[in-house]
Amino acid sequence: MSRPYVLPLESCSDPALAGGKATGLARLIRLGFPVPPGICLTTEAYRDGVHALGLAPQRAWPRIADAPEAERSRALEELRRSLTDVALPQKVRELLEQALDGLGVASDRLWAVRSSATDEGSAIATCAGIYRTRLGVRREAIPRAVADCWSSLWSKAAVAYRDRLGKTAPPEMAVLLQPMLAPRAAGVAFSRHPVTDQPHVVINAVHGLGEPLASGLVQPDQYVVEVGTDYPSSRLLEGPSEKDRPEQEHRPPALQPSEALALAELVKKVEQALQMPVDLEWAMDDRGIWLLQARAIPSARTALTDLTSVWSRANFKETMPDVPSPLGLSFLEQFMERNIVRPYRELGCTAQPGLSSVRIVNGRPYINVSLFQGFTAQLGGDPTLVTEQMGGENLPLPPLPPRLPWWKLFRAGLIMERRIRRAARLGPAWFAELKRLGETEAGDSVLALPPLERLARLDHLGRRLHEGDLTFAIVAAVSQGLYALGLLLERRAGPDWRALLNASLQGLGDVISAQQILLLHRLADKARREPIVQAYFTAQPFDPSGFRRQLAGTAFLEEFDAFLGEYGHRAVGESDVASPRFSERPEHFLEVIRVHLLESPARQADDILREQESARRQALQEIHRRFGWRVPLRLVFAWWYRRLARYLTLREANRHALMYFTAATRRLLLSLGAHLVERGVLTGPDDVFFLTAEDLQEAVFGIERDWRGLVAGRRAERKRHLGETAPDLLIGLAGPQPDRPAQAGAILAGIAISAGYAEGPVRVLRRPEDMRTVRKGEVLVVPVIDPGLAPLMGLAVGLVVEMGGTLSHGAIIAREYGIPTVANVPGATRLLKDGERVAVDASRGTVSRLNSPWRLAGG
Repeated sequence: MSRPYVLPLESCSDPALAGGKATGLARLIRLGFPVPPGICLTTEAYRDGVHALGLAPQRAWPRIADAPEAERSRALEELRRSLTDVALPQKVRELLEQALDGLGVASDRLWAVRSSATDEGSAIATCAGIYRTRLGVRREAIPRAVADCWSSLWSKAAVAYRDRLGKTAPPEMAVLLQPMLAPRAAGVAFSRHPVTDQPHVVINAVHGLGEPLASGLVQPDQYVVEVGTDYPSSRLLEGPSEKDRPEQEHRPPALQPSEALALAELVKKVEQALQMPVDLEWAMDDRGIWLLQARAIPSARTALTDLTSVWSRANFKETMPDVPSPLGLSFLEQFMERNIVRPYRELGCTAQPGLSSVRIVNGRPYINVSLFQGFTAQLGGDPTLVTEQMGGENLPLPPLPPRLPWWKLFRAGLIMERRIRRAARLGPAWFAELKRLGETEAGDSVLALPPLERLARLDHLGRRLHEGDLTFAIVAAVSQGLYALGLLLERRAGPDWRALLNASLQGLGDVISAQQILLLHRLADKARREPIVQAYFTAQPFDPSGFRRQLAGTAFLEEFDAFLGEYGHRAVGESDVASPRFSERPEHFLEVIRVHLLESPARQADDILREQESARRQALQEIHRRFGWRVPLRLVFAWWYRRLARYLTLREANRHALMYFTAATRRLLLSLGAHLVERGVLTGPDDVFFLTAEDLQEAVFGIERDWRGLVAGRRAERKRHLGETAPDLLIGLAGPQPDRPAQAGAILAGIAISAGYAEGPVRVLRRPEDMRTVRKGEVLVVPVIDPGLAPLMGLAVGLVVEMGGTLSHGAIIAREYGIPTVANVPGATRLLKDGERVAVDASRGTVSRLNSPWRLAGG
């Protein structure tokens, strides 16, 4: 007997035929719960539709999976494009039309077309957000929306997700069709608290449709409800408050307390009926509550999942804009999975299936701290040090996997040591290649190639980066070194061991990100010696835009161009390809040089080097003195110190070289953006940054879509996100972890990441445009130390940072240059005010407010 193409939703009982989402909803219908009516286009229709194109992806998958990455990517892209263009077989179309008519829905009603893959909706693999959902689809457009769902099986995100799960056989796709609701509120609900595992119902709710919440685009209202054994005894434990919302949003809560209680009681009834903790998608309209999906959730005590992980903006916040571009986020997710997470798996580490490393909320990327704590625990390290090195607040550890067996640890150690040594050996040649690729792969001759060839060059750059990247090994070496020296010094060098270690790491002389600070000093010295140049910089008003015309023929301009050749590919928020490079806006450097000139006398560059060398030598002498007669300890310290110093240098050289790749990618993308403008696809070249990597391929290949509308929507979305506040920490998917309260009193505490003591007036930098207000001798107070701030460090006497770790790029630059720095000072940019005098004591990790009322009162 042949299997059906179309089933009423309530008849979907076989996951192999109707997929996980449809069978889960059918079960709810049979149990008497409110589910919108619908039909399911089964996997049999998918099979016949694919067969009609002459495709057999299930049989071809083993060959595609084992192919080299470039060939695999091309095969997947061809398969996805073929499925996007598929026309439903005539028999399937006829049965689909009959089933839609049978629902008795008005012809002008809009539809929700949702994936229901055979691997979707389980506790092990939720596939949340992986496959396509199309909302607001007109009836005549349903076949195209179905094809979009089919093709999403073979997107790069879906294939990468299945790779993480270790799945070998690809799933099949059924499609669920339901008349669109017009909800006044929607969201998700958990029948048990996903973090504490208490039997409380946690509800996330937004106004209108729930899709922005599922996509991580908005911050929901959160409700926590205790449901009693007799339902009238239920009570609301927690609800949204005005302080949780951005100041500009004056809107009522998504749910009234009585609605939250009613929803919580329904959720508990579903949990009891299914006999397992559940994660529900729901919507509420004038008719009541509707259930849109139900899936199992694991216990927080037994499994680490996206629901129980701690997510932090640390690390990403340091090198990307506050709200990165969609294309920048797309590249970031690819890099994290390929170049950071995959090497851990190759060492033998495992993670819960489907656990992701990056999550996007309110347009901002968050890193899964718990995932990396789990990797560290498996490798025998201290997981509590992950946040100290990465930056952010230490929270109680989540459920962590056990340490690997000794033989796996031994194997992992050998592999890691081989990779670390290989990075040191190959590093200089690799960095030179990245610089060469940056110059040749985005040179004028390449930019003149046809668009498809430029797209191929872009793909070549990405493949070469993946093949040769040394980031994982270098970061691992620095992390090992800090850990080993911390253990050694904490036991033998006294309570101020951290300050001694920080002091011993300044002035190494070959950290390239810090060298630009000294070069700017030297450029200022050069400007003083040329009257024409000095007159230009001291003129009022100062106009940096005409510098080439006014400084033509000067030795200063020649050296400045050489400086731009070395550092012009860097930027503020430089890991995002959408961030303009300094070479595009050299005025930033010119304004820093001008401050050096106007506020002389300045320390000479050679004086700075001598001071750093003296501080480092004294710190090393003090460490050896404290070791006393313990010669073996001295030798062990010396070995680890030399190794750490070497890899700190390599870490910044690696970032410097990676930015050649990013700058080249940016030039290629802008050229493709200009091509799409010529074709009428985009409005401006920089619209290309509001596409994803997959969008870009489709647009260049000529796939028709309202690209201008898509970009306009994402621009508006980004503008909205920029006006929203975002917490630095999130716990699970249940909502934000409130930022630590700003400290009151005369002394603020943090973590010392660069040694020394300094006093000066405060300059708060919240946005890139604030950088031009900096004056010499100030203490810079910043959310994070963006490497693009390095030029300003030559003006500052100290740094106070809200979020930062000992392993961060900013910490390396600050230590190398010898700027006293205290990080992880919550609320510093809100608490400290411009002009207020503070003392930064990086030996104790404190910031003293010298003219605060507490201090004046003797408190």
